[in-house]
Amino acid sequence: MQFGDFIKSKRLAAEITLRDMSERIKVSPAYLSDIENNRRYPMDNEKMAVLIKELNLTTEEAETVYDLAGKARNELSPDLLEYTMDSNVSPYVRTALRKAKKAEATIEDWKEFIKKIDGKE
Repeated sequence: MQFGDFIKSKRLAAEITLRDMSERIKVSPAYLSDIENNRRYPMDNEKMAVLIKELNLTTEEAETVYDLAGKARNELSPDLLEYTMDSNVSPYVRTALRKAKKAEATIEDWKEFIKKIDGKE
């Protein structure tokens, strides 16, 4: 599924018209239509945050929105960019990802890592 398909399906499920949603996120209906039909890249992060709020998305759905936006832009998910590039832990995050890549970390390796992190919450 692509970014536009996902947000369009969520908007329709919420019974919000294209015009109403475009007003809520302060874009033109034509622009939103182009995004929903995958003819434009996803909107900026500020508008995406408003869209997520207006659609009342779950945390998992919001993460999907960010992941699909990153994929459409051929870049990292926008909600992770600052953490991986501009936080005090950024060098360690990048090092961990590179080491995992080099070691060809498996799904099971990542599941174990996630379990360990979840234990810290």
